[in-house]
Amino acid sequence: MKIRQIIEKNNVELLKKVEINQLKEKSFKTTKNLLSFALEKKVSKEMIEILFKNQPNTNWIDEFYRNFLHIAIMNDSSFEIIKFLVENYVNVNQKDHQNKSIIDYSLIYLKNKDAFKIIKYFVEEKVEIDSKTKENETALHFACQYQPFEVIKYFIEKGIDINAKTNKDKTALHCACQNPNNSIEVTKYLIAKGLNLNSKTIYNENALHFACENNSLDVIKLLIEKGIDINSKNIWNETPFHIACKSNPSIEVIEYLVKKEANINISSNFGKVPLYYACENPNISFEIIKLLIENGADFNVETDENETILHFACKNGDISIKTIKYLIEKGIDINSETNRNEKPLHFVFKSKKISLEIIKYLIENGTDINSKTNQNQTILHFACQNQNNSFGIIKFLIGNGANINSKTKYNLTPLHFALENLLSLEIIKYLIENGADINAKTVYGQTPLHYACHYKNSFEVIKYLIDKKVDVNAKTNQNENVLQIACQYKNNFEIIKFLIENGADINSKIAQNQSLLHFFCINRSPFELIKYIVEKGIDINAKTNQNETALHFACQNISSEIIKFLVENGADINAKTNQNESPLLLICNYQNNYELIKFFISKGADVNITSNKKETPLSLSISKKTENGKLIKLLLMNNANIYDLEKSQITSQFVESLSQVYSINQDLNNLLKSNEDNLSDFEFQSIDNFKFKVHKLILLTRFNNNKTILQKFINICKSKTKQDAQLALNFIYSGFFDYDKMIENLIEQSNKNNNNWIRSPNLMYMIRNSVEKTKFWPYTNQENAEELFKEIGFDSNWIESKKGRKGILKDFQKLYEENEIKKDFTIIVEEKEIKIHKLILFLRSELFKGMFLSVNDSSNQVHDYSEKSFETIQQLIYFFYHDKFEENKINEEIIEELKDIKDFYQLNQNSIIDLILEKDF
Repeated sequence: MKIRQIIEKNNVELLKKVEINQLKEKSFKTTKNLLSFALEKKVSKEMIEILFKNQPNTNWIDEFYRNFLHIAIMNDSSFEIIKFLVENYVNVNQKDHQNKSIIDYSLIYLKNKDAFKIIKYFVEEKVEIDSKTKENETALHFACQYQPFEVIKYFIEKGIDINAKTNKDKTALHCACQNPNNSIEVTKYLIAKGLNLNSKTIYNENALHFACENNSLDVIKLLIEKGIDINSKNIWNETPFHIACKSNPSIEVIEYLVKKEANINISSNFGKVPLYYACENPNISFEIIKLLIENGADFNVETDENETILHFACKNGDISIKTIKYLIEKGIDINSETNRNEKPLHFVFKSKKISLEIIKYLIENGTDINSKTNQNQTILHFACQNQNNSFGIIKFLIGNGANINSKTKYNLTPLHFALENLLSLEIIKYLIENGADINAKTVYGQTPLHYACHYKNSFEVIKYLIDKKVDVNAKTNQNENVLQIACQYKNNFEIIKFLIENGADINSKIAQNQSLLHFFCINRSPFELIKYIVEKGIDINAKTNQNETALHFACQNISSEIIKFLVENGADINAKTNQNESPLLLICNYQNNYELIKFFISKGADVNITSNKKETPLSLSISKKTENGKLIKLLLMNNANIYDLEKSQITSQFVESLSQVYSINQDLNNLLKSNEDNLSDFEFQSIDNFKFKVHKLILLTRFNNNKTILQKFINICKSKTKQDAQLALNFIYSGFFDYDKMIENLIEQSNKNNNNWIRSPNLMYMIRNSVEKTKFWPYTNQENAEELFKEIGFDSNWIESKKGRKGILKDFQKLYEENEIKKDFTIIVEEKEIKIHKLILFLRSELFKGMFLSVNDSSNQVHDYSEKSFETIQQLIYFFYHDKFEENKINEEIIEELKDIKDFYQLNQNSIIDLILEKDF
């Protein structure tokens, strides 16, 4: 037996046998524990003691900040249990989330014989009696509302503030008048203590409103005798008489109020007189209604919505036929209509208890059985909307001439309503057998069968409608047929199958040109359902307006079993959407399932499909970080295109996979071993494939310090054709410029340098931003760059001036010290300053590229453009900084210099002029 069951049965002996560690377990998913559970079940003190002994946290509180004492009091525990908890250090001053104290809880919840004893015990334990809740309620408010006179008197004698008001301005007198056990003695005592008789709440309620709600005749008499305003109105313009009539009044209370000349015909904000409240009150007696009318209550008055007393009486399911007859005999119009054209007979059907006797009486006394509301609803429409109706009521209405095919404003018939409200098959049959139109359409084109499927009627009801030859392919105005509606709900396979077998069009389309198969795949319908409609011949390659097939949707979110089934049954594996997405692309994007992708490739899926977003199966698989590169290798082995990948997609995992598939490591070994004069093994002229494999591998696996590879490329530059030299230099440029290392080196060097300007945090921020916010900012690997330049033939002094850490930073310093921009060129991080540094870094990197390519000059001369280029940089910065970068403001000399640099670089991108003018940095 579980511990909770032992506690529920209050089986102390069995609990003693339970292991201690089990008693300490957290047995609930909520903040409840075993001891609080036991207190709720009102178990014996002995069981409480056992559980408390093993309770690890005696200061436990629940999500409402209630401790064990609160729980015990809420469940009306005995004095012995309360005292035990207090003596075992459960906090008597703990307050709940509404700031209610232990005393407040005692006053609200305790009803047992020990209640007063427990309350006094807490006071003796120094629990504060003047504390207030978040609503400013005091212990006196709770005592007056829930406890007998002796408790109220006790607190007042203890000095509690008798005039305290809540946030809603309720006084102790208001609360006392709400107390169902209140004696007249309490009211007299409070008034004698000086409480204001006519004090009102924020809702304008006085004590008489509360006394009338409480049906306290003695208190009502006392208050009126003391001079309280009998016709005082609350903010809804309701008098105490209104409140009495809508509560549970005795006839004596009503008689007394009438005798004291309470205004019997005064209207509330809603145009309701007390008689209205009486007629709609299920607790009111015929005698009270009769008393009100005989004492002048106006029974022909109407509410703001033109509702009469008879409307309210008919809506009251507990009212007697005797009352209805009495009102009609008094002359109330049986056919009076509200502003919605509803008659009293319509109101009968708004009750949870519908009386056939009252319906018969109203019809027999002149109510038109086919009268319509402003929505064109008849009594039969109302009857078919209410599940509480007996079959007998509907039979009576039809038998007495109710129009079975009457249509509402929206063309709904009683049959539509019966199906919407899931009335029984017996009622549906009766309606149809008595002439209900089974193909009637609403203004939205919905037939009864649409309604039956939409509101999930039973299979028997739908089968009956189809057996009656209802049109199974009727379409709504939204082009939905019954089959499509039935498919929207789970566990409908039996109905769907029955519809198809009875002629429902399996290839009909809905919004966006979706077929049933699209719908099933989108909504992850069961495999048996998809299999069934495919076997029934649905068009497996039907396309939506976006050219999506069912397979496209299946690849996004459903099982491999269904996807394979669709492919095996003819689904086009290379179908493309308007976004140029194939099923394979979607699998890579949404599921990234190795076995599925392998299956698709085996079936001929195009591994190089490229979407409009430039996504390929390979790029998507890389972005999903597939474990161990298994999927990447699969795609590479099946000739996935690797040339269009972005730098961010060349991950270490990809490089590893690429190396394994294409044996790149072997290619590198061949390169290192090859004869300098004979590079046939290298096959440099067929560069396309090798270019990608080698130079990306060099770049990403950090071969910067491999001097052997560097020397090979240098030798190519010296000994081969101009084309070979240019390609080799491109490799050098790619392999020995690394923007990650640039950041690392700059920060490292700046930290070592004592120059405050270089150590400036703002400068480092600008450098980092300049580098990180661009795709690729090159930086020379110092050691290899120096060797490279020497081999190619640059002057050693020039090399020294252009070393990595001294080159760019020295240019910055020179600009700062010598240029006229000095006064404006601050190291404050602003947009323009960041742009300046980007410009310098950009042009400096292009200058390096120009140096590499200078060997391609036709005269085979080495040119030093450093000074000329730097002067141009200075001028460009000046214009850029002052927002003068407009074509008509750059002098011809600068433009010529830029063109010269552009031609010299032989760049495969936009010219520097274009880049600068577009401010594309």
